[in-house]
Amino acid sequence: MKHGYLVGLGLLALVAAGCVDDPAAPEPEGGPITLAAAVAQSGRHGELGSAVARGYRLAVEMINEKGGIRDRPLQLVLRDDGSDAETSARLYAEFIASDTIDVLLGPYSSPITEAVLAVTEAAGIPLVAPAAAPELWTGRQRQWSAQLLNPAPSYLKGSVEVAALVGARAVALVHEDTSFPAAVADGVREVARAHGLDIVMDESYAVGAADHEAVVAAARDAGATLFIGGRYATDAMEFARAAAAVGYQPRLMSLLLGPAEPDFIDAVGEAGRCVAGNAPWDPTIRTSGFISDSETMVQRYEAAHGTTPGYHPAAGFGAVELLAEGIDQAISATGDADRTAIRDFLFTAMTQSVLGPFGVYPLEDPKAGAQRALTGLQVQWQDDGAGGLALRIIHPWAIANATPCLMR
Repeated sequence: MKHGYLVGLGLLALVAAGCVDDPAAPEPEGGPITLAAAVAQSGRHGELGSAVARGYRLAVEMINEKGGIRDRPLQLVLRDDGSDAETSARLYAEFIASDTIDVLLGPYSSPITEAVLAVTEAAGIPLVAPAAAPELWTGRQRQWSAQLLNPAPSYLKGSVEVAALVGARAVALVHEDTSFPAAVADGVREVARAHGLDIVMDESYAVGAADHEAVVAAARDAGATLFIGGRYATDAMEFARAAAAVGYQPRLMSLLLGPAEPDFIDAVGEAGRCVAGNAPWDPTIRTSGFISDSETMVQRYEAAHGTTPGYHPAAGFGAVELLAEGIDQAISATGDADRTAIRDFLFTAMTQSVLGPFGVYPLEDPKAGAQRALTGLQVQWQDDGAGGLALRIIHPWAIANATPCLMR
């Protein structure tokens, strides 16, 4: 199988992770093994999509540095889908038509992933997706696509538990009216009912249509002591700023995507104090996968990018790890990177990546391919003891490294 090298579009032949050959295994066949992904590096999701892409690149680089997979290097074909579902689906169709791609990595965002899976499932190519919306898998009986992240309904459940513990009783739930935030909101409603909390405000807003100050002022006036929801990073920043602007101080504010990112506090400053959110992974947690342990991955990422990675680069890194482990297993058994063998590994393995535990529902299950092993963290910006703010883990209780701080 021959592969071109498209520097401008991100095709990378990078160096990394070796495995000791099994003398009884078939001899490896062929040259490089090619992974491909179309990930938002511009447009609405460009910032977080680029973070996922950096994780993809680093994992491939590190595995090739150690000799590749059974003496076969990895190549990464990386394209920018511009945060557009139709463009992403077309790019994946082009990958498939090229007949030069062995396995696939997912795009960024659940709606874009939905469009992509319609193409890749029909082609029968293994794909690991850093997407969280449960409807991508529930009742779909996927045959080739495995979910990496913890499912969306679990994202902010821990924050509701924290809020109940610190005395919040009234909830303002506000979220963007798209599939992923709506699924998160379903989980919030479920756990709020279980803890006897009263949802005094439950609203959704169209993409890009949130009046952040008006929303938080309404939550303040409704007496909500837990403000929870949002959507992607920009909304999280705007809600934090808006709360400060209108003098809204709930006991806890927990926002969907954004607070776990290292640049969140740089963007909002003091308005981010005590703001919480979800993180499938945190750089202080020690994890280990097929390519690396988390400490080494963090060091390499910091050296390359000058900042500590959030969970989006870790998700990208972990997705490559899982496919690499599956490829290693397939080559050991068949002598080549057999797609069916890789798929079977993904749907049966209970293993680890840098992101944490990995295990999905098996092929015969209605939720085949959906993640069932990874659980998320709740993190919060707190005093660092030196005049600044640092991100701390406040839930689950067993691994928390700080007690919750309250906005009032």
